[in-house]
Amino acid sequence: MEDIRGGNRRESLDEIHEILVDGLQRELHPDENKLVTEWTATFNQEERATIINMLKEFLNKHKRHD
Repeated sequence: MEDIRGGNRRESLDEIHEILVDGLQRELHPDENKLVTEWTATFNQEERATIINMLKEFLNKHKRHD
């Protein structure tokens, strides 16, 4: 993939996928993977960073409750 609107889009996408896989404790289905890829393609660098931080916070809170 290419850099879109600044920042490394591929690394951001990989990190979002990793967070989702970790939280779900399973691999993403190809349809889910496509949806996440298309969804994150619309984000600029700042928006991707915000989403990554929100997902990490959500995941960390979820893990503390388990």
